[in-house]
Amino acid sequence: MSVTTTPTNHVRPVPDDFSARIEAALTTRAQIETLVEAAVTSGVRNIFLVGCGGSLFGFGPLRVLLDRSPVPVHVINADELLTRRPVALGAGSFVVISSTNGGTGETARAAAFAGEQGATVVGVTQDPTSIVGRACPQLVLHEGIEAKQVVLALIGWSLLRALGAAPDHAEAMTALQAAPTAFRSAIDEVDEHLHGIAQALHAEPVVYVVGSGPLESAANTLAMCYLQEMQWKHAVPVGAGEFLHGPFEVVTEDLPVIVLTGEDSTRPMGERVSRFLERYSTKVHYVDGARLTLPGVPTSMRPFLGTLIVASTLIGRLAEHFEAWSGHSLKERRYMWKVDY
Repeated sequence: MSVTTTPTNHVRPVPDDFSARIEAALTTRAQIETLVEAAVTSGVRNIFLVGCGGSLFGFGPLRVLLDRSPVPVHVINADELLTRRPVALGAGSFVVISSTNGGTGETARAAAFAGEQGATVVGVTQDPTSIVGRACPQLVLHEGIEAKQVVLALIGWSLLRALGAAPDHAEAMTALQAAPTAFRSAIDEVDEHLHGIAQALHAEPVVYVVGSGPLESAANTLAMCYLQEMQWKHAVPVGAGEFLHGPFEVVTEDLPVIVLTGEDSTRPMGERVSRFLERYSTKVHYVDGARLTLPGVPTSMRPFLGTLIVASTLIGRLAEHFEAWSGHSLKERRYMWKVDY
């Protein structure tokens, strides 16, 4: 295997409005709290998180945050919602519909279906005029993957507080107020490290990506969205809890693996995988939220905010480094948006 010693292109610069987009997301707090409080006052008996692809995977941190919810939480692919038609969906359901650009047909149909069942439907998207935007009675708008994570976090904490399950709500809001600086500083702190991962792995025939708990979905995003979809590269996402129950049998000394870890309660699962990999592979790389300084973030909220950063900024930035080394644009597609499927 030939290895490129210099990137094909320069990595993309961080956008000038990077922090401003996150600050804009924070301004949605009052809107979110108002719509959540109205729904809970009317009666919320369950919560549905609905989307496709990266938008579905992006619910990972929110899914784990809502573990403390006193009402059931369902995370489901939009097309599955339409075909399975769960009987739990109806009046009293709080449905979060996520579609970054708003152009996903299945998600738009799922939003309409949920509304027809009597659910409260809240869309999270960038484009209010899109098919998803038009299908959602209520919208919370964002600008980019970091901003979306902040919006989803605000929805989660608002739900928990309204349901009486957020004694640490004030600390969480302090952490989110620090998000614009913390997200930006994270890039500066680990950018060279991410550059090294892409340098080492861009020419590998396949890459495994492992994540635990709230970062299992981030492993899906990195492998399926960024590497498979956007880099046309063979990649395999695996949850840390399942890695040692089958997938580890393919490990050899030259199998490349990226392990995503945070400081949440599932960290020991990732550490167990890491201990195994370090014995049997020489190509293990880490993206670890514990390495971040997270300025202004209360210590108790490091697992929460660090997870948001790994699940959005760091894997997205790593993809940009892969793009720089491979010379293959993250915007190039064979089939998506080009053919009927």
